Amino acid sequence: MEIRLANIRREIAERKWEEARTWSEKRIRKKKYKLPEKLRQNAAVARGPKRLAERFHQLRTGHCRTGQYLKWTKNTNTAECGWCQCRTQTRNHLFKECKQWKGQQKTLWAEVREATKKGKNRFKIRDLLADERCTRPILDFLHATGVGSRVGPRGPGAAEGSRKKVEDEEPAGGEEEEED
Repeated sequence: MEIRLANIRREIAERKWEEARTWSEKRIRKKKYKLPEKLRQNAAVARGPKRLAERFHQLRTGHCRTGQYLKWTKNTNTAECGWCQCRTQTRNHLFKECKQWKGQQKTLWAEVREATKKGKNRFKIRDLLADERCTRPILDFLHATGVGSRVGPRGPGAAEGSRKKVEDEEPAGGEEEEED
């Protein structure tokens, strides 16, 4: 029986990969790669819409669509708030000061106070976003306002009614009209 060079090479390669697989299985234990509890995603965020979770995590890390961040990344020329024309749109501004979202801020901070017994003046935004007890109120605020999905209406004449719809809201009504 004739043995070809290609067959010998294939057998050598198969043995090599089998040895590597058994070596790695001995060295790597399943526990070693288990994600630590403190790094796991919050269940309330995981159950929500993907785009809402995305905005939440961008806010937590400071890489969200605020005027300040977009100016820093050179995606806009100004850090101005598109909703209230405040000089600088930051996370703190959006969660505590923006005149456009006063009603939603009031609801947010009432829920946060109920959950944590701390008011808005005792919270830094980074601490608010890190506190798991505040996750649900923050997600509700983000859903109601669209904060993080856009900077605000831009340009002259950008009025309340001309604003784009929030990214993670589904269109009202189940079916679209067909054209004849």
